[in-house]
Formats: sequence, structure tokens, C-alpha cells
Amino acid sequence: MKKTLALILSLAMSFSLLLTGCGDTASTPPADTGTPDTGAAVTDDTVYTFKIDYPNSENSAIYPVLADWAEYLSEQSNGRLVAEIYANGALGSLPDCVNNCIGGVTDGFWSGVTIYPGVFPCTEVLGLPMLGANSQEVVTAAMNAMLEEDFMVKEWENLHVIALHSSTASPILFAAGKDINSAADMKGINLRLSNAYTTTWLTGLGASPVSCGINDGYEYIEKGIISGGLFFFDQIQSSSLYEQIDHLLVADTIYPLTMFCMNNEVYEGLPADLQAIIDESGLWFRDQLPVAYNTQKENMLTKCEDNNVVVTEPDEAFVAEMTAAAQPAWDQWVDTMNGNGYDGQAILDTARGYIAQYNDVYK
Repeated sequence: MKKTLALILSLAMSFSLLLTGCGDTASTPPADTGTPDTGAAVTDDTVYTFKIDYPNSENSAIYPVLADWAEYLSEQSNGRLVAEIYANGALGSLPDCVNNCIGGVTDGFWSGVTIYPGVFPCTEVLGLPMLGANSQEVVTAAMNAMLEEDFMVKEWENLHVIALHSSTASPILFAAGKDINSAADMKGINLRLSNAYTTTWLTGLGASPVSCGINDGYEYIEKGIISGGLFFFDQIQSSSLYEQIDHLLVADTIYPLTMFCMNNEVYEGLPADLQAIIDESGLWFRDQLPVAYNTQKENMLTKCEDNNVVVTEPDEAFVAEMTAAAQPAWDQWVDTMNGNGYDGQAILDTARGYIAQYNDVYK
């Protein structure tokens, strides 16, 4: 009897397994695709194409790096990620870059942070003059460290950040017919400002700040509307500003704050493995920039010298004058932030703390 019962149970289990095996194809282990482990499973082989807005010209240091980034994405994703870079504002005007991306008009963009005053208020602290950073690597590291701070989270929630970064510090250009070796030499000269807080700074140095678009410098200097001002090396290159000036003051004045972002919905619509590639590509992108920007700086200094532009660095006394004149700009920024509900001094102290920390790392 026991043997008969055991036989019946065995036959019943075999029949049950047979039925299950016939109807449940999900129980079959997936085939090995040979895809590298990115921490997320490959869910499809769809090709995802997205348009990246680049408002500057192709004659810049960053454009070739963006093109290399697009190629890098394609290689890492086996052709499943296709990034198309549109230069010269082909997808919209510079002031609309951020809103166009948030609204889905574009899939991503590269642009400057302080071009959009008040949109990224906490991040803008690193765009104050004379904060003491000694290289672009320091500002890039500080900006990305601050991205983890609670006060930064809200202002970036509408975009997916690929990379925040800086480049070489802005020199001060002069077409004043004389060398500039102290604040006294700057008195009364019309100079382009780069953001609201450089107005206070330049005024403190005795200059007369004038608003000028980043692509209007050549014409404004040629017409005598300005006699120079704050222009980054990328602008010197793209607009050939070395043809219009006679003196270039190279110092750790202000560092540009730039952003490379994607539309949130576009990013979230990607499979997890491709999201991982996008995120890793931001680190790759940042790693390429110091060489590109330092090479550009050296090339532009050579261009200036070839065009009989006197290139100098400020002595310690002049640096002290510029730093003292920057203090009211810092105070203005703190007051503005306090009025908008932030603890401005705490954010400024945090930024300067990161700068001091990374100055020791990137000596």
C-alpha cells in the first residue's frame, strides 16, 4: 500500500511539472548576451537619439569635447545612444537654453550658469570675484561637492545634470591705450561686466561697468562703447577679441560656471543601463576639459602676443586691491540671498571652505 501511494504521488508530481514547464516560458534562464555589467540589465536594443543645444560657435574649446562625448556615448552603448550637437544657437536663443530643455523643446544643452540670474542662486556663489580658487579643477570640484548639499537640491530638480564644470579664469581685457598695473590705472575705463556682482567689484576698482552680450565684445570695443572687460578665453577665441585690445591682465579673477544637462523626462525614459552610461559619461566629460581649456589659454596668449597685446599678471599689491574691492560684492550676494530666504553667509562660507579644501588637492 505504501509503495502504491508513493508511486501515485510521484506520477502526480511529474505530471504537474510537465504542465508547468509547458506553460511558463519565464522560468527559462535568459541567454547570456555578453553585455558588460553596468549594474543594470539591458532591457531593449532601441536606438535613442537626442538633440543637444550648444549656443556658442564651433570655433571654441568645448565644441570638440562635446563632439567627442557624443562619440564616446555611441561607443559605450554600442550605438544605442546617439547625441546630435547643434551649435550656434540652432535650436534656440541663448537666454532660452534652460527653459527649452525643461520644457522638452530640446533634449539637453550646454551653457553658462550665471547667464540665467536667479535660476541657480546657490550655485552662483562660486561665480563671485576673487574667491581664492587657484585653478579650474578647484572650482569644478567645489561645484560638484556643493551639488550634494541640501540647499542645492531644489534649484537643480528640474534638470538632470550630466556635468557641472569650470574653465580657466577670466582675464580682464583692455583697449585703453596703456598698461594696467593697479586699480588707479582702471579708473574711468568702461569695462564689460559678466554678472551683477562684478558690477560692484569693477566699480570698487574705479572702472565703469557696462553690460555687453558675450558675442558683442568685438563690435562694442571697435565702436568704443567699452574698452575691454571680463571675457573668458573661449570668448576671446570665438570672437577674435585679441584683434581689438592692447593689454591683457591674467589673474584668478572669476571662474566660469558651466552646466551640461538633460531633460528629466528624456533621461528617465532611458533603460537603466543607458542611464548608467549617461551618468558615467559626465565624469569622462569633466576629465577631458582641463587639457582642452589650458591648451586654449596658451593658444590665446600666443595669439595676443602675435597681435602686440601686452600680457601681464598682477603683482601682490594689485591682487590685494582686487580682493578688497570684491568684498562688497560678496556682501551684496549674501544680502540678496538672505532676502530670498536663504542663509547667504552659510552658503558663502561653504563655498569658500570647499575652495580651500580643493586648493590643497590641486596644487
